[in-house]
Amino acid sequence: MGISEIVADESLLPVLQTSAETLVQCQHLLTILNPDTLPNDSAELRELSLAVSKQQKRLFALLAQLRGQNRDAIFRVRDTKQSTAEARQEIDRLHLQLQNLYYEQKHLTGEIAACEAYDHKYLSLPLIPVEEFLELHPEHRESSEHDLMIARIEHEHAEREKLEQARQELLKRKQGLIAENKKRKNDLANLDQDLEKFIDSTKHVPTMTIKTGDQESPQASASQVDQPSVQRAPPPETPAALQTRFRVIAAFWAVIIFLGFPIWWKTTSIYRASLPIEEMVDWADGKACRPVFPLEIHLATPSMQYFEAQHLLRTTQHTLDDLNEFAAHHLRLKLTNGTTAVHNGEDSLENATPAEETADIALTVRLLPRDDLASPRSELHAATTQLDIFYPPSQVPVPSSSNSPLSTFIAAELQRLYGEEKATIAHILSGNTAGLDSTSPQLAEDIDRRLRRSMKYAETYHLSFSLFTPRSEPSSWDIEAAVKEYVTPLLQALSPISNFTVDTQVQLYANFAPTAPKPEYDESEAAWTLKKEGLSAFVNAAEWPLNPSIGNGPTINFILYVPDPSQSPLIVKENRASSWMVPQWGGVFLLNPPLSNTEQGDRSNPSHLSQDSLGPAFMTFSHQLLTLLGTPSTPASLPLRLQTSIRIRAATLLLSASSTMGSLARLTESLPSIPIPATVATSVSTTLSHLAASCAHLREGRFGAALASARVAETEAERSFFEKSMVGQVYFPDEHKVAVYLPLLGPIGVPLVVGLLKELKRIAARRKATGTAS
Repeated sequence: MGISEIVADESLLPVLQTSAETLVQCQHLLTILNPDTLPNDSAELRELSLAVSKQQKRLFALLAQLRGQNRDAIFRVRDTKQSTAEARQEIDRLHLQLQNLYYEQKHLTGEIAACEAYDHKYLSLPLIPVEEFLELHPEHRESSEHDLMIARIEHEHAEREKLEQARQELLKRKQGLIAENKKRKNDLANLDQDLEKFIDSTKHVPTMTIKTGDQESPQASASQVDQPSVQRAPPPETPAALQTRFRVIAAFWAVIIFLGFPIWWKTTSIYRASLPIEEMVDWADGKACRPVFPLEIHLATPSMQYFEAQHLLRTTQHTLDDLNEFAAHHLRLKLTNGTTAVHNGEDSLENATPAEETADIALTVRLLPRDDLASPRSELHAATTQLDIFYPPSQVPVPSSSNSPLSTFIAAELQRLYGEEKATIAHILSGNTAGLDSTSPQLAEDIDRRLRRSMKYAETYHLSFSLFTPRSEPSSWDIEAAVKEYVTPLLQALSPISNFTVDTQVQLYANFAPTAPKPEYDESEAAWTLKKEGLSAFVNAAEWPLNPSIGNGPTINFILYVPDPSQSPLIVKENRASSWMVPQWGGVFLLNPPLSNTEQGDRSNPSHLSQDSLGPAFMTFSHQLLTLLGTPSTPASLPLRLQTSIRIRAATLLLSASSTMGSLARLTESLPSIPIPATVATSVSTTLSHLAASCAHLREGRFGAALASARVAETEAERSFFEKSMVGQVYFPDEHKVAVYLPLLGPIGVPLVVGLLKELKRIAARRKATGTAS
């Protein structure tokens, strides 16, 4: 195949042509300068030198032309490379947009599934059957399912309104009949009384007869009876007395209306600050914020070319997206400055954008080639957030491949590292891990047990280290050095999550509780043992001076118990352990120090416990503290576990504060008479603003800032919900107000109301009489 067939670019054809002419010219010049053909005559040599000079000038001209064409070709190549780089950047930008569209598609798919699975209230309405409805309304036979359901609901609403109308009419009729029956009953009762009075009055009427001669005349007796005794009416009131009575009643009512009522209204009015009820309910229902946890993972590939690293990044990200089952928790890969990308002879790796630089770096993955490996392997640093992955150079993915064993291995390692965290966050947000198929039942059970054993989150924890012994020894210990060596570094690492205070104490002659099971000697173990079922009664809370909760935060108790020399060594029988943890309380460690012989021949404990002898106990206390604070058990790197704790605590506080806002909104709506001071409104406003800030920080990957905002939101939410004035009003219902006002105002109000009614009747009668006379 000739070079003309290989090079098809029209801009390079002149270069090839000039190059061919230059080659021919060089060959012609070499032919002229061939020593075998050189003439011996001086004249011919002169002509030959002139011809050679002419050919050299022509050759130099061709070389100059060739260099110019070569320069133009190089410039065109540079332009082509630049345009190729710009096109590649455009393709990468479009690819990132495509990934964002994939994320949005997955999010929208999840939202659609949630909407489709939403348990609508209309599904539980007791509607009439569809067949019966269609018989009543045949015009809806061709309607869609949606329109048919709307029509059925409207029909049910209309029928219920009719039934309610009928019920109200029947109720009114019932009330009327009851009133009529009561009235007739009263009339009958009054009739009995009237009859009795009539009968009593007739007993005093004498028999009236008219005599003719010796007989009396009935008319005469009647004339005697017709002369009853005249009853005297009370004297009429004078106009002055009527005017005085009117003025007294008017004065009383004026004082009540213009002085008493305003004072009562002012002293008993309840101030209710305005609260954003709808926004509070939206936060409680999860409508205002859907927490997401985008973890930024840096990928360092110092031994790969730029295009190889970019291709590996894309394939690994695709694999992670395919493996992810929980959309709220996803991993985002990003190349770091550790990648050396050779492109056009220059380092072309771009720095991250300022927005991404602010995000927390969850993990740094370094890819290191190893020639002695047949398959990739990983190594996690226990003290840092770095994961080293060693791979054979033959497994570097080529640009044409859509997947590779190396990207699959990296994705699987990342899923394994963050599997427990993802399951824990899913359990916190939804209450279970049923939606994650990759979560094993054992892992789900471990997560549930860990959350139940851990303490409730607090901004400050108080750590209490206590030394208990049934005798007078040991009486001192190097507690300050032990705390500084084993506990202080851990507390400094936990400082972004919570604050801690430490106090210590030594208690001598601390005996077991009388009801606690006594240790039993096990000859096979050659030790005194405690049964596991009796460990719950080991702590003698009645006599041991254990510190209660100090201040606002809970207390975590750690007990170091040195047994009596006659009962040493002391262990747990079932597992030969010397320590155990009390859920949501603290931990216990049984220290069995070397015994020494006294002058009397008895064995005794050392009088002082050194830092070295306290080392195992405080290492155990450190592990128990992490468990009590809800720190996950995986991965092996402590910084990664602490980062996971930050994200878990942020999610827990965000949901807790949102739930408190919903409870406060329901409380204020259910009790209209409860006061709402301005401090509560301020706390609610602060809570909502920090909830929004925490949610925004979570979306942007700033989990430390999200936890800080969530802590403030939780504190303000608790402060607003447990406001003293509001809590007191909850236990003072309206019935108590009636019981207070009725005995006080009843004796005063009844005479005033009756007097006012009489005055109004008198005034109305006088006006009526005046109108009749005129």
